[in-house]
Amino acid sequence: MNKTTTLLLTAALVGGFLLAGPAARAQVSGGTDVNLSKKNLHDSECAIAKNPKNKLQLFALCNTASPGLFAARSTDGGATWTYPDPADKTIADGNPGQGTAACCDPSLSWDTFGNLFITYIDNTLTTIVTLLSTDSGATFSNLASFGPFCAQCADQPTVVAADTSAPGAPVAVWIVWHQLLSATNPNGPILARGAAVTGLGVVSPFGPQLAIPGTTDCSYGDVAISPTGAVVQACQNPSTGSSAGTIFVNTKADGLGPNPFAAAVAATTTNVAAFDFIPAQSARSVDAEAGLAYDINPASPHVGRLYLVYTDSATVGSGDTNVMLRFSDDDGGTWSSPPIRVNDDVTNRSQFLPKIATNRLSGNIAVCWHDARNSATNTAMQEFCTIATPTGASPSFFANAQISAGASTSPGTANPGAAAIDFGDYSGLAYFQGLAHPIWADSSNSTLDNPNGTANFDAYTDSVTGGPAANEGDPHISTVDGIPYDFQSAGEVIVLRDADGTEIQTRQTPIPSASAIGNAYTGLTTCVSLNTAVAARVNKHRVTFEPNLSGQPDPSGLQLRVDGTLTTLPANGIDLGAGGRVAPSVGGGIRVDFPDETILIVTPAWWPTQSRWYLNVDVYHSAALEGIMGARARGSWLPALADGTSLGPKPAALHQRYLDLYTKFANSWRVTDKTSLFDYAPGTSTATFTLASWPPENPPCVLPETKPVQPATLAVAQKACSAVTGRNRKQNCIFDVQVTGNTGFAKTYLISQKIEAGATTTVVSDDRDPSKLEQPVTFTVTVTRLQGKGVPSGMVQLTLDGQRTGDPLKLDARGQARWTTPRLQPGRHKVAAQYVPAQGTAFLPSSSGDLIHTVQESSKP
Repeated sequence: MNKTTTLLLTAALVGGFLLAGPAARAQVSGGTDVNLSKKNLHDSECAIAKNPKNKLQLFALCNTASPGLFAARSTDGGATWTYPDPADKTIADGNPGQGTAACCDPSLSWDTFGNLFITYIDNTLTTIVTLLSTDSGATFSNLASFGPFCAQCADQPTVVAADTSAPGAPVAVWIVWHQLLSATNPNGPILARGAAVTGLGVVSPFGPQLAIPGTTDCSYGDVAISPTGAVVQACQNPSTGSSAGTIFVNTKADGLGPNPFAAAVAATTTNVAAFDFIPAQSARSVDAEAGLAYDINPASPHVGRLYLVYTDSATVGSGDTNVMLRFSDDDGGTWSSPPIRVNDDVTNRSQFLPKIATNRLSGNIAVCWHDARNSATNTAMQEFCTIATPTGASPSFFANAQISAGASTSPGTANPGAAAIDFGDYSGLAYFQGLAHPIWADSSNSTLDNPNGTANFDAYTDSVTGGPAANEGDPHISTVDGIPYDFQSAGEVIVLRDADGTEIQTRQTPIPSASAIGNAYTGLTTCVSLNTAVAARVNKHRVTFEPNLSGQPDPSGLQLRVDGTLTTLPANGIDLGAGGRVAPSVGGGIRVDFPDETILIVTPAWWPTQSRWYLNVDVYHSAALEGIMGARARGSWLPALADGTSLGPKPAALHQRYLDLYTKFANSWRVTDKTSLFDYAPGTSTATFTLASWPPENPPCVLPETKPVQPATLAVAQKACSAVTGRNRKQNCIFDVQVTGNTGFAKTYLISQKIEAGATTTVVSDDRDPSKLEQPVTFTVTVTRLQGKGVPSGMVQLTLDGQRTGDPLKLDARGQARWTTPRLQPGRHKVAAQYVPAQGTAFLPSSSGDLIHTVQESSKP
């Protein structure tokens, strides 16, 4: 047996032993749960919305067992929350602290002008009230009231503000509710009223009240507006009892036009009755809780598709309920069949109160719900979420992710004087750019927040984002759903892509070697390649990080270009608009922040004996699910192909695995001259770097006129990588050093490890924008850890229009510092911050992008 053969076998055997991969992580992950209310009261039936003009601003509303509605506002992306009335945390009638008129069933929506609409039932005046805020929830005014009605005769009013994408489509706000004939007679119709919106604070009077045909005895579900302005409502019939039901939809195709809603269409039947007393909600019961959401992204392959989420079970009265989804491509006229099951558990336990939302920039679909899969008695719930892309004929949801840390059980009865509503009738979800924000009633730590020790629900939320993904070394891939596999192709490929335009590409260069490498996940032993360049689309810009375009080796560094222009990167980075930015990173690398919250970190290293640069590519918080680092569809062994189709289960034969991975899959994700984001020297193109036959199915790993690299012993590799931690990363380091003989791989792995452990993000927010002359404005700096838990400590230095505002400020226990000033002059100002970590911590420095704050002339004469 010759030396090469021995090394090949050794690599394969060692790979098979060491790379026995861990269980896959979910492709979405939650951050730290935030208890919004922390009150000795019972809060449930919550709604949440995010400002499409400012991704840092959120607003939340809940029923509460006291006068008023619980309300909370965040201006820093959900890290911290304030209250319209700090004393009682309520809001009603636009007057904080005067909450006696408010009752229940709050709903809210934010339009693209920045208008925030709130709708709820006022049981004192027996009306449906709508409030309007034009300053991101800081203050409200009364917009409209509908009624009066008989006592307890209006149910679940829901407001939706159009976020249309079609040119010329009208912007509108619609409110829809179930009008009962009396408190005990549900045989009333669904009613709707709409109004035109033409600007910030400019809302026309609401049109006439419309009775929707065929909705008598139909309990209200949801309403959505299409990209062209069509309005669709969904409801469940019958609205009482414990028998199976039907979910009906009605469409008003002309939006605010003169035509009525069309006749009801049966979208689906459901075995979850209007009052279904499942174990987890035995006092209040659940219903199918139909929810609607449109794909409004013009670039989506299914723009205009309408999604319907609801709860179903195999038999009426079963505690084994599931979250199901259907879709319509004709505004609710016809519906897909069979339904798609969203939850992926294998238990006979309950999933209930689903909420659906779509990302208007990508078309991705998010669904969150209450889930009792981990409760042996089927009585305790945790919040779960999943997402899917619009690619493919129908959505395929990826692995479910547990979001809530604690398990919540219903008190069975609420606090004295309040109805026993358990978790309530619904929960909330906001999804914008790369973050989804569910909100739910949670009793998991009520005894900690309640001095009486009585179980009660608090309002909880979280920021749900994509999991970390890696493309390191000889490229070892860790997908956004945590699958480790090797991809040793040669050429330029799409590693992550989202329909909102976010895209990352890498160039892989073949490395001739005397040995190959084995991967336990694929089962293949192949030759290796390296990442040697990276390109990205950020907002409307193209960013590349490549070796000298001349092809001449240059150990002085890689070249950064923005839109093809060679660029020197300043210490505070380059603003790419809409939240996009490129900034320096540890080890001479770059960090790219995308508008959708994705963060790309590229770590370079020079290989002296080969006279070439190679890269580690790490991605955090990605909303993108497509590409070679994308998420697997259910039942597939690899991420989906570029057309959204699945390769299916892993083939038994190694030859077929090789063909799947390095022919069908690799060719699917290769860039073309039309799709390439890279910069090229004259006379070259993506074809210059493509070697479709690499890696060969059967080594040796040779290239013409190129001397193979010489391997290192296992002992040398283990010593070089001794400080690398993390099972996969350490094993990958050992393999790369062993196969290539380059101990420098250990350095790049250590830098990537350091970044993952300590990288931070710094954000500046303001408490109002615009402000008036001489009006105090408070700027808040929030520093968070990029990955994992823990609060950064240290100092931040603020700058105003490039000049320091004073001495550095110390971060508090929440990683925040505040600066208030009344001295801003009229005009636009740039406010930024630089984070300096405390000595002895693992945290790394970071800087914010510029916050643009506008000061208006005083309104005083």
